[in-house]
Amino acid sequence: MKAPVEFWFDFVSPYAYIAAQSIEQLAARHGREVSWKPMLLGAVFKVTGSSPLTMRPPQMADYFKHDFLRSARYAGVPFVLPELFPIATQNTSRVCLWLQDTAPQRVGEFVRQVTRAYFSGPAALNDTGWLAAQITAMGLDGAAAAAACEDTHYKQALKAQCEQAIEKGIFGAPWIIVDGESFWGNDRLPQVEHWLAQGGF
Repeated sequence: MKAPVEFWFDFVSPYAYIAAQSIEQLAARHGREVSWKPMLLGAVFKVTGSSPLTMRPPQMADYFKHDFLRSARYAGVPFVLPELFPIATQNTSRVCLWLQDTAPQRVGEFVRQVTRAYFSGPAALNDTGWLAAQITAMGLDGAAAAAACEDTHYKQALKAQCEQAIEKGIFGAPWIIVDGESFWGNDRLPQVEHWLAQGGF
């Protein structure tokens, strides 16, 4: 089988949200699956010395806020910059890792669902109760998902995944890897598709 498309992301990244809505369909067109890789941009930024896009100098921050809206319109997805932004997403990421163990075929659905909720209206993205409700609405065990947020296994798994992201040289999200080739950003999706179709360029 062909290797899956690795999709490294933080749930709080606007560009990762936009790309997540279509990455599975893109991969499927070329006989690939998506390997979802939640990570924490905060951990990455500590190493790279970078910062959230909205916390850059005003000229840059204003541009990115405008581009979030434009990119969402282009992709045909809703977008409202949350009042609380950025926020920590360790609980959401741990639930995602738990879901990979318990219902791996539903991970993409979960990622699309919770990011769309966060970026289209008020949503307590990192709250364990809110996350449990999202999982329950999917017909799965919401209580077990909430428990995973405090489970040492998933805490360590997320830490290890962040360390792996740093080792790979990842410095932003979404970060997409196709057969060892890295692409950073939602705007690289056309290149990702071309690479999948042609086997490189």
